[in-house]
Amino acid sequence: MMWRRKYLWDPFEELRQMEELISRTFGEAGRDYLVKRALPGAVGEELAETAVPYIDIKDKEGKIIVAADIPGVEKGDISINIRGDTLEISAEKREEKEEKEEGYIKRERSYKKFYRSVPLPTEVDKDKVDATFKNGVLQIVMPKIAGEEVKKIEVK
Repeated sequence: MMWRRKYLWDPFEELRQMEELISRTFGEAGRDYLVKRALPGAVGEELAETAVPYIDIKDKEGKIIVAADIPGVEKGDISINIRGDTLEISAEKREEKEEKEEGYIKRERSYKKFYRSVPLPTEVDKDKVDATFKNGVLQIVMPKIAGEEVKKIEVK
């Protein structure tokens, strides 16, 4: 009787082993290390109820246009800040449901935060920034400030 293996080589086995090793290594640092990370998560990843929204950035006709996906929030729950050369987008979504029937009350609450920090490639006019929110997509239009001309100096 001849014995055959179903798969001769699994290309993902080494990745699984590496993932397990890293999880064990950071797990030994304590539970709080995994909860409180120093760096923000990957795009779309949710950490401690904070989601990092997907964004698109365009440099078009003297303007920087940022579109961010923030589903399920209201326009009034969105905060946009420009600090130096960084655009910060944050939002909170709170939802409460209550169902009352004879003999019981069912209450459900959910809370989610969105946060994304975007380094701007050039200086923008902070007084002329325009933001619109429609169908879960936030669009921010920021006019660029004309940069100073670069003057080449000849070495003598």
